[in-house]
Amino acid sequence: MMQPNTPKNRLTQAITLALGLSMSSAWAANAIKDINVDLLTDGSTQIRFIMAEPMQATPSNFVIEEPARIALDFPDTRFDAANKLRTIDIGNVHDVRFAESQGRARAIISLGHSTPYDISLAGNDVILAIKNIGAGNDLPSQANVIEQGVAPAASASAAEQTAATSPQVDFKMGAKGEGRILVNMPSSNTPMNMKTEGKRLIIDMPSTQLKEGQYDVSDFATPAQTVTVENKGQGSRLTVENNVAFENMAYQVGNQLTIEIRPVPAPNANQNNPLAPKTFTGERLTLKFQDIEVRPLLQLLADFTNQNIVVSDSVQGNMSLRLDNVPWDQALDLILTTRGLAMRQNGNVMFIAPVAEIAAQEKARLDLIRQNETLAPLVSDFIQINYARAQDIEKLLRPAKTSSNVGALGAATVAASHGFLSPRGTITVDERTNTLLVNDIADNLQRIRDLVKKLDSPIKQVLIETRIVIATDNFARELGVKWGVTGVNTGSNGTTVYSGNNTATNQMLSNIVGGNVAGNIVTGPSPGFSSTVANRYNINLPVTDPMGTLGLSILGSNVLVDMEISAMQAEGQGEIISSPRVLTANGQPAYIKQGKEIPYQEASSSGATTTSFKEAVLQTIVTPQITPNNNVIMDIKVQKDEPDWTRSVNGVPPLDKREVKTKVQVNNGETVVLGGIYEISNVNQLDKIPFLGDIPWIGRALFSKTLKNSQKFELLIFVTPRIVENGMMTEVQNVQ
Repeated sequence: MMQPNTPKNRLTQAITLALGLSMSSAWAANAIKDINVDLLTDGSTQIRFIMAEPMQATPSNFVIEEPARIALDFPDTRFDAANKLRTIDIGNVHDVRFAESQGRARAIISLGHSTPYDISLAGNDVILAIKNIGAGNDLPSQANVIEQGVAPAASASAAEQTAATSPQVDFKMGAKGEGRILVNMPSSNTPMNMKTEGKRLIIDMPSTQLKEGQYDVSDFATPAQTVTVENKGQGSRLTVENNVAFENMAYQVGNQLTIEIRPVPAPNANQNNPLAPKTFTGERLTLKFQDIEVRPLLQLLADFTNQNIVVSDSVQGNMSLRLDNVPWDQALDLILTTRGLAMRQNGNVMFIAPVAEIAAQEKARLDLIRQNETLAPLVSDFIQINYARAQDIEKLLRPAKTSSNVGALGAATVAASHGFLSPRGTITVDERTNTLLVNDIADNLQRIRDLVKKLDSPIKQVLIETRIVIATDNFARELGVKWGVTGVNTGSNGTTVYSGNNTATNQMLSNIVGGNVAGNIVTGPSPGFSSTVANRYNINLPVTDPMGTLGLSILGSNVLVDMEISAMQAEGQGEIISSPRVLTANGQPAYIKQGKEIPYQEASSSGATTTSFKEAVLQTIVTPQITPNNNVIMDIKVQKDEPDWTRSVNGVPPLDKREVKTKVQVNNGETVVLGGIYEISNVNQLDKIPFLGDIPWIGRALFSKTLKNSQKFELLIFVTPRIVENGMMTEVQNVQ
């Protein structure tokens, strides 16, 4: 006979009823053998509890509205099935949990939301029908799903018909953000292997052929991003690519394989800080009690969370509380704090007792450990050190100096004074073989072995390549002119002589006074004009170092015109690359240099001279430090000096210095610019005769000289660190 029931918050009344059900017999008379779950055509979910014997009345029940739960209490009943947690995820039902206490069995059904339900009896079975009122739950593709039992013939045929028409691989998002991959298998016992590789989940089905393809499931906002199906031989491989660390679980109901993927919860940064605010992540519940005993209250939390809780006999007393929609772990913390209780967890079992009792137990445990250290036999062992110096590791392991402080601080100092050895332990170093001889108790000796194994690791090396690039670009152009007019004009009023300067005119006057009248123009030492051409130039603006010249002379009866045009253009580009490399261990300084030593004379106070040397070298000085994420921090100095012999003084040249000193962090294998210098020099020069040089066209051609000079200089210094881990020569050859 059906008994309707509606969800009300009657938790206090229900718990009181449930805790009053205690049986005096040591073995319950009835048993829950299994459950079957069906999704009915009207959308409701039916859970059938298969009992060993018929029940005389429907089990007592109560509901919790937040989170939505239905609890059934079966008096004088035990639970015979092995799995006490059944994941359902059908309709509005998430899972069913079972617990046993004081001769009764309790079934807790987790729901997506509160909904009406009916309880009825049918032969040996108890039937719970949960209505599907409310939105938001995805229904499975099968019309009928049976868990842990044999389905009726009609249900089985409906499932097979649906499976035949549904896709072989489907994807859905669960209520808690997990991704669910649904695979239709050929039978209920098809073999499959599942493994993880980083953020990838691989499922091999050696005897199942699936339709190949790749599915983008990133829009579902689950860890899964893509699902790839590929056939391999007679089987298939299903690969799931995830974007975060994940947990996975697989289970099969009938012919449907379900693979759940959920993100791993982020670690709590404050979990090791006792002063930091506590973070609670448990499922939420509502508790409203007046003067309830603490022990039944803890038992209620154990049933709700499916946790194993052991409560000390000394936990007594009553309390009243009203907690509305709080995480269960916060509720437990409040109960423990209010009653002066503490909790210690060992595996999946929580032990709850008064604070003083737990402190006494821990003190007794520590005393037992100290006693074992005092009585345990000593064991000797040789520990070979491969990479480090045995003396350095021995300093870390040997006892520190004992402080004379007393009190709490003194006790802490004494406890730490033995270092990593026990109070009876000793350690000796054999420098010849780089070996440690340790004599200690067996437990501590193993701890020392593990510690030495971590410390005695090869030091990473760094290959550091620096590159100094010097680039130059020069351009120069000059245009110049020299010209002059020399002549003699004899008239009735006398003789006029003109030329480039007085030297030329004096020579000509001397020839005239001597009786040699310049009737004809001659050259050389013969009578006539000056023998020196340079003295005949009126305008003398030549190119300093011409690449080409053009001379022109015009000789008349009494006039000589001399002209010379000169020009020069020079272009040059240069690049100098210097690339020193050095290999060094992590944290160890290293340098490499190459160059010359230039001698020079120095005079002493006594007048004697000595020969000294100064270096003109290319060198790199560096100390690398490798960070845990494989970056390299470098204190580095790069220097390149070159002698400039064109400006030497007494045979000793000055040095052109190029140097950078800095501290920089670089990713492994990447190149970074340590620094650079960029210089540009532009010179435009015009030499001219005043006023005459300003005459358009003529002034620029006959009375001026132009100079254009452009110089560019660029210096760049690069550095590339490479971490050498698996062999120095291989890495160096790769760089070469």
